[in-house]
Amino acid sequence: MKNAILIFIVVCLSINQSIFAQDKGIGTKDEAREILDRTVNLMKSNKTVAFAMITAGGRGGLAIKDLYPFCTSFSGIQVAHPYGGAGLDMREFTSSDGKKLYDIMVKNAKEGVISKISYMFGKPEGGALTIKEYTKVAFYTRVGNYICGSGYYTN
Repeated sequence: MKNAILIFIVVCLSINQSIFAQDKGIGTKDEAREILDRTVNLMKSNKTVAFAMITAGGRGGLAIKDLYPFCTSFSGIQVAHPYGGAGLDMREFTSSDGKKLYDIMVKNAKEGVISKISYMFGKPEGGALTIKEYTKVAFYTRVGNYICGSGYYTN
């Protein structure tokens, strides 16, 4: 069964690569929330598949426009991020506007409750995050031993 699921994911990633490569633009608050809802449902179903789809970015089917999901363990390690953030220790990360995102999120993340935080962060562009930072608002929640989120840019 696991092999069938992995084959299905590979096929979906191949198909989605061309579709989502064309889907550029600015995502909305509602789209960011929808991405989080889809991510939470997938995490509850199969977290390994969820992590793979998140890390695959637009090819994974969860990221659209400039929106993408991310997941961090409660121990502080980011386990899934489409722009090279997987494996980072988020306990040490402070946004340029002085927010310790992990500390805030771990304190407020509750299973079944969507919380929100705003902070400065780069935008996806050309397969990486820009050096220039923008105001980002992220929705996040606890899913088991993880904090998952998705955000949108306000400027």
